[in-house]
Amino acid sequence: MNRDPAPISPPADATMSPEWEALFEAMDDGVCVLDLESKIVRVNSAFTSLLGLPPEEVIGRTCADVFKCNSGADNTRKFCAREVSVDQNRSASEEICGPLPGQRLRARISPVKDAEGHATAFVMVVRDVTDIVAHERDLARVEQLARLGELAAGLAHEIKNPLAGIQGVVDILIQRRAGNDPEREALEGVRREVGRIDAIIHMLLDRARPRTFNFKPASLTESAQRAIKLARASLAPHRGKWINIEFTPPASPMIMMIDSAEIEDAILNLLLNSIEAIHDHGVIRVSIATHARDAEAEACEVAIHVADNGKGILDEHMHQIFSPFFTTNNKGTGLGLPAVRRVARAHHGRVEVKSTPGEGSTFTLFLPCPPNSNEESS
Repeated sequence: MNRDPAPISPPADATMSPEWEALFEAMDDGVCVLDLESKIVRVNSAFTSLLGLPPEEVIGRTCADVFKCNSGADNTRKFCAREVSVDQNRSASEEICGPLPGQRLRARISPVKDAEGHATAFVMVVRDVTDIVAHERDLARVEQLARLGELAAGLAHEIKNPLAGIQGVVDILIQRRAGNDPEREALEGVRREVGRIDAIIHMLLDRARPRTFNFKPASLTESAQRAIKLARASLAPHRGKWINIEFTPPASPMIMMIDSAEIEDAILNLLLNSIEAIHDHGVIRVSIATHARDAEAEACEVAIHVADNGKGILDEHMHQIFSPFFTTNNKGTGLGLPAVRRVARAHHGRVEVKSTPGEGSTFTLFLPCPPNSNEESS
């Protein structure tokens, strides 16, 4: 649960005692004091840091103008204008957009009243809750996936046995038809579709049941090579597609503490995703390299890049691609990319994507570097 920023009531004018000044500047939350015309008369450093503006560009302007100039967030401007000009006798809080893309702020405006209870000024306290909102969203997604897993397991169990019966009957009917019987081809089509449904059910059961990862020292390079070999073998059914998979291996085998089978499966899913994204012909480039994780290079991570020149991902789909069952491919299940993210998190890593519609996508699976890694950062 998000807690509202703690209210604070400093003097309404720009003059502060040393004690108030110290308290004002010590607060981690952004704080500004507004007069009755909603003009900002005082801000602390945290407030200007959130806006990315120096104090001289904030003082004397209205709250709405400051946020309008900086973020264009309509709900933020309405919040400032409504609470200051309409209702001067109560506090109000709201989650608003921040100046940075994806930033979420929790703002609270409270009146500063005189001895007779009349508002003489307003205090706005702003807290950056971007990480909290993202964490809550992740928790909600985990709960959703848990419920989805239970539903998938139950549904798969109910379908599995009748499906096996259908497949058995179809096999018998096929055996009774001669090789040139036109009905045989239709029955074989039914058997293929039943087999596809059965494969999806097994995939559902596999994703739904808890997975125990088997971590042991293994070569990341070899895992990638095995995945590439399987991906190349899968290209045969893609008639009319000419796709070249290029691999740039690291200088060493990259021995790491991983579940090699799961990593192989994750890379294969990324490769199959790229194959489906390429319309006629193209190139998929796979590379493994180490990168410094921070400016001081005190930590590094291994990056497995899978880049293609396919159709790319539309902006409106970017936030859905890791959601179970979301797919733009009529023959897809929408379980590949969620599985990649699950494997990444199990290895204390992450997966990121950069895409330009019409030009291609690059998926990167990041894993922590092995201890005492001697790989050169790239």
